[in-house]
Amino acid sequence: MTMMDRSNCIAILSLAGRLAPDAPPQPLDAAMLGLGRNDLETTAAFLVERGCFMSHRISAREYAVGPLSLQGRLRLQQLCDD
Repeated sequence: MTMMDRSNCIAILSLAGRLAPDAPPQPLDAAMLGLGRNDLETTAAFLVERGCFMSHRISAREYAVGPLSLQGRLRLQQLCDD
């Protein structure tokens, strides 16, 4: 994973980490996260495939993610510690 990929993951995981445990999936906004649309889609797909969120929704090029799963918390901690 490149430095850019790492920072993209941290941005999305950090956002999800601030959600309440029972929160519904929240849409990801590329501009708010400081990511390009392609970067957001690629990174979100990568994290969803790895089970980083308790819930997620993908529709019409929109990603929405719920709170972090245990896997997501561990991945965020690992990325921040490196």
